[in-house]
Amino acid sequence: MDRFTKYVLLIMAVAVFGMIAATYVGIFVFGGSMETKYITIIEEHAEEVGVSFWHPIELGEEGEYVAFTLAGAAAGFVIGYLTPSIFKKTKTSAGGSNV
Repeated sequence: MDRFTKYVLLIMAVAVFGMIAATYVGIFVFGGSMETKYITIIEEHAEEVGVSFWHPIELGEEGEYVAFTLAGAAAGFVIGYLTPSIFKKTKTSAGGSNV
């Protein structure tokens, strides 16, 4: 692994840790809620009408953010490993490089 990749991996890990820490500080220290307003409106309206409203996967507030963070990190790693092959430099017969 070259130096650039190590630095990018370190920066990504620090950024993910920062997002997770900021989320938990916002919830537990400042008492924030992670539920968006439109979901709350839909749930309240469904109760008034008498329709059952459910989520396909119920992870809870903390579980959703952990799952989305892990999915984003996994997507970043996949894209990070695919893009070097896209931008790979090849040598031409004149000795220059094609991009």
